[in-house]
Amino acid sequence: MRNVFAYIAAASVVSVSAPIAAESSELRLFQRLTVFHEQLLSGNDKRTNPKGLSGMIRRAKESSFEERIKYAKSLTFAELLEKAGSREEQEFLYSELCSSLKEIAPKFEFYSFICPKTGKVWISKSQDIQNPYLVDERKVGKLIV
Repeated sequence: MRNVFAYIAAASVVSVSAPIAAESSELRLFQRLTVFHEQLLSGNDKRTNPKGLSGMIRRAKESSFEERIKYAKSLTFAELLEKAGSREEQEFLYSELCSSLKEIAPKFEFYSFICPKTGKVWISKSQDIQNPYLVDERKVGKLIV
């Protein structure tokens, strides 16, 4: 009888993983944006791979009560970005995504830039200007303060 109770007790214990810290899920999101930015820089006219961005934004939204509304807005752009059919669509949606997250970026020591010629925004870990939108003018851009 004792073994039956031990079995029932052991079976009823639900293993719960430790909750992901809000900052770590948000930081991972910004790191993933940096990877996408680098893909845009190296891809010329090819489509890049935005897979996983919407899931990362969902996790960041769930873990950050203060920024929940900004993440909700950015989620729409991330979902559309993952379905975009052309490089032009990807650049537009990436810019909108970065624009919606530009106020959160400094919290994780990321920087937001705007292209003065196209008006598109990007986020980077580095303060060096690396414009993903103008192939011939990678150093054209302005830091958004």
